Amino acid sequence: MSASTAAWNRHDPFKDLVQEIFNEYITNEMPIRLLHITRNDEKIRFQLVDRNFVREHFKEKKVPDNIHADFAEMMIVDGEEREDRIRERVKKELKYATLSHRWLPDNQEPLHHQILKEPMEVPDDHEPGWEKLQSFCRTAKDVHDCAFAWSDTCCIDKTSSSELDESIRSMFRWYRNSHVCIALLSETADLAALQLQEKGESGEKAVDAWFERGWTLQELLAPSQIKFYGANWKPLIQGSTNDRDNRDSKVIMEKISNLTDIDMDDLESFTPGIDRVPEKMLWASRRRTTRIEDIAYCLIGIFDISLMIAYGEGKRAFFRLMEEIIKRYGKWDVFLWSGRCSRYNAALPDAPHSYAAGFIKTLRNAVDQAPSYEIGDRRFVLTNHGLEIRVLLLAVEVEDIIEELPSSRCLSLRHDYFSVKVRHIGPKPQDRTWAIGILDYDVYGEKGSIDSCRFRKTPFTGFLLSSDTHASLHLPATARWKKEMTKETVRIRSADHIQNPLTLLYL
Repeated sequence: MSASTAAWNRHDPFKDLVQEIFNEYITNEMPIRLLHITRNDEKIRFQLVDRNFVREHFKEKKVPDNIHADFAEMMIVDGEEREDRIRERVKKELKYATLSHRWLPDNQEPLHHQILKEPMEVPDDHEPGWEKLQSFCRTAKDVHDCAFAWSDTCCIDKTSSSELDESIRSMFRWYRNSHVCIALLSETADLAALQLQEKGESGEKAVDAWFERGWTLQELLAPSQIKFYGANWKPLIQGSTNDRDNRDSKVIMEKISNLTDIDMDDLESFTPGIDRVPEKMLWASRRRTTRIEDIAYCLIGIFDISLMIAYGEGKRAFFRLMEEIIKRYGKWDVFLWSGRCSRYNAALPDAPHSYAAGFIKTLRNAVDQAPSYEIGDRRFVLTNHGLEIRVLLLAVEVEDIIEELPSSRCLSLRHDYFSVKVRHIGPKPQDRTWAIGILDYDVYGEKGSIDSCRFRKTPFTGFLLSSDTHASLHLPATARWKKEMTKETVRIRSADHIQNPLTLLYL
């Protein structure tokens, strides 16, 4: 037997598999750059490192060898289950902490180019952002036993468009894969101060700015473990390293649920995906971002959508997000919005805040508890002619118009079986014919129907539609009607059962 043959016979394919999964995880599931945290006496030191450094660090710690040794003794079936178990173990061993915080104003945060690739301490003439970074690194290492940490201030080279693109697309996953997310509520002194906060109020009960920023929404939902710290870097709840599922920490999550409109189930375990669109948009509706595009980009992970990053496109970013959602979502409640429409399509909202007034929880529950028969058009699609959708078209007459502002007015509309007041937004209408396009009708073949209010507790929802009275009668309905903007969603209660053929519209 030759030496090469003997070596091959001693070759361990399982060890290769562990090494391969180890390398794949670092390349695909961990941040591009991390801070490596060390100590020099009592001083915290950190340096900016790449994935190769992380790989060599954990190799020196014998992580792949230890995983191989442990799994070699286990009786695990071959295939995906074994690989999944190895991958989970790799994740557990390759610990890093992430920071969730509100950026300081006036360039006080340390940026990528200011962090050395050799161990460094915080400069003597440091800005408050440096002190925050030092406290984060100390907490990550001393409290959570993480030798690596990630902060969005300094761990992304924003001069590289490709790195910025990958970072934004991957950020939800990076937070999810972190050992712990350290959330700094910089305007909250302690748990008692958090309990005093109320959404929508001002003064001493104003909500912490952390709850008002777009990016912190995914930073709240993505991590499997999160720990909240107050302004003095003391934990809001003592004696726990995870506020997600600790019984003593339930008081924090209940308060956060109240401040954010996020159900406790989602706070305890959130699964990203294109579902419950109006509810998730409601979560983002009171949040702001410095860059207009970020209000769309910060929702990529929550909806599990891939979106090209293109700073400079402005509000088109949110329209592109809605385009992707429409492609994969088939419930009428995606149109439960009100206010200004997108400049790119009148049937889609301008921003998440359009769902704040439009989304009614009772209506969401009605959708979730819908009967077995079909409700509304599930085949709507965006085309080059606009939104293609089938509605139950109900013509209405204007009984009265009360002007409120030059750009808004209250329309009193009447149908044989219902009356409704609608606050219309936009130019004053001239020579218009009006209709309500019901969205959540019951489907019966090619017809749609709505029940009497005697048999249905919740109102029906529709678009306010108008057409030019001087338009040719030969024009099909698809080309005649346009969606109008309203300050609230249009909701009606019918005095009797209505059933008509459905109307195909392009809006």
